[in-house]
Amino acid sequence: MRQLLLATALIALPVAAFTGYNVYAAKAAVTANAPSASLGDLSSFRTIITDVQAIAATGDLAAAKTRIKDFEIAWDDNETGLKPMDPAHWGMIDDAADGAFTALRSGKPDPALVTETLVALQASLQDAAQVTQ
Repeated sequence: MRQLLLATALIALPVAAFTGYNVYAAKAAVTANAPSASLGDLSSFRTIITDVQAIAATGDLAAAKTRIKDFEIAWDDNETGLKPMDPAHWGMIDDAADGAFTALRSGKPDPALVTETLVALQASLQDAAQVTQ
């Protein structure tokens, strides 16, 4: 009887350990290949950039520069909450924002470049928002 229990234990223990490891590894692989996490509701940021685009379209780049500061402040204030949620998308938006800031803050802003960078920023905000759907 003892030999039967010992044989069962010697077979069952490695099988259980092997199965447990495979389940753990499969979950880790699924997590690693999962789509990026959401950054949540970015509509307030998109609204500000829409405002900046409308202002820039009128040719008042000084006012657009002032309005984009609202985006910069809100984006920086929310960095600690947003960045850990999805670092890749956060970085993509942050890079696009830096391009728009640079275009608007140059000594003599080029309206075409300003428009291009604002479109890119709005697109990056939209791309990140589509991850949630």
